[in-house]
Parts: sequence; C-alpha cells; structure tokens
Amino acid sequence: MNASAARVPETSAPGVVTFPPEVDLSNGEALLREALRLLRAGTPGLVLDLRGCTFCDSSGPNMIFRAQRRADAAGVPMVVVLPWEGIVRRVCDIAGVTRRVPLAPDLDSARALLADLA
Repeated sequence: MNASAARVPETSAPGVVTFPPEVDLSNGEALLREALRLLRAGTPGLVLDLRGCTFCDSSGPNMIFRAQRRADAAGVPMVVVLPWEGIVRRVCDIAGVTRRVPLAPDLDSARALLADLA
C-alpha cells in the first residue's frame, strides 16, 4: 500500500485551489468548480494560490470574486495568495481583488490569516 494513500486527510486544514500558469476563459470555470467543491465538502477555510500563475485575463478576478461570494455565504474565510509583483498582481489590482479580498504572500501566511479570520 502506498504510504500517501494510507494517510487520513486533516479535516482542519484549509482547502487550496492552485492556479495554473495561465488562467483564461478555457479554465476559469474549472477553478471555480474546484473551489465550490471544497466549500461543499466543508473546508474550514479556502485558499486560492496564485503564486504559480504568470498570466490571467479577467477570468481570474471573476473566479476569485465568485468564490468569495460563495465562501462568504457559507461562512468560510477565504484568502488569496498573490505575489507582490508581476502582471497577475497588476490585473488583480485593476480589478479590485487587492482591495476586496484578504491577501497573503505565501501559504503559511495564508493559513495564519485564515486562523485570524475564523
């Protein structure tokens, strides 16, 4: 038996949706579906991890706002991991993500922020 298959998932760990290098109309809805699946499964917190994302069109911020509305409705705190610089940060700045959603520079900081928001 594979050791990783024998582990029991930690129920107190937040759900993480990791964005691919590029987000656009072709995959934005799939990312949202994954976030909604985690919310339906009862995740205690939701993290959208954009550290590896190097390009996004308006589908990225749209997905973030839609996930935030659903997380808020479910009473689940949500944090976006967003690099301090780069085109994705600029798109999120212009769209208002950086003003409306709690941000963290890395996963450890996001988990700490979720604990504070809970």
